[in-house]
Amino acid sequence: MEPYRDPGLFRRGPSLYTVNGDPGIRVYGETLVKEEGTEYREWDPYHSKLAAYVLRGGRSWPFGRVRRLLYLGASHGTTVSHLSDLLPSGSLFALEKSSRTFGTLLALARRRANLYPILADARLPERYRAEVGEVDLLYQDVAQRDQVEILLENVRACARPHAPVLFMLKTRSVTQTLSPRRVLRDAEEALTAGGLEGKETVDLAPYARGHYALVLEAPA
Repeated sequence: MEPYRDPGLFRRGPSLYTVNGDPGIRVYGETLVKEEGTEYREWDPYHSKLAAYVLRGGRSWPFGRVRRLLYLGASHGTTVSHLSDLLPSGSLFALEKSSRTFGTLLALARRRANLYPILADARLPERYRAEVGEVDLLYQDVAQRDQVEILLENVRACARPHAPVLFMLKTRSVTQTLSPRRVLRDAEEALTAGGLEGKETVDLAPYARGHYALVLEAPA
């Protein structure tokens, strides 16, 4: 196992790993590898767009100084669990709208002290703003037609000035009548108009076709 580029990331062959924050426990059937007394979890890029972003050569890694993170669209907790590995001293507020999916996320949070699940609609940040407070990083991965508007509302409500923002754009959830590149261009223009500064855009194919990772910075 070799350290890979950014703090907390490791590689063995083509695979990406994080140090398991809950040794002996798999979250989504991932491979566990133990070397010299440390257990690592394989981070599958086909199940996590953040892993796909890293393996597709994404340059930004804004997690080094993060103490409070808001994750919109946490689902069953696949990516959230790896962020929990990476930020053992942080507070991860993981929001999910589906009550059925939320049960899995809640079970994960019972085993990980730095994870705080929230059952709520990301369109209504005023309902969880007091609980979350001002965050150092906002991460969004929701399959909604209005995902750009959702991101802008949450940045205004919850992100500290100049906070990094990671946006996993699902173009087919926005519309299937326009090309993914056109949806991307429209999204970038809307985000810029909303005051966010674009830092990097990465196509996540072949791991997630029609998906893009956008790294942005919140306004002052």
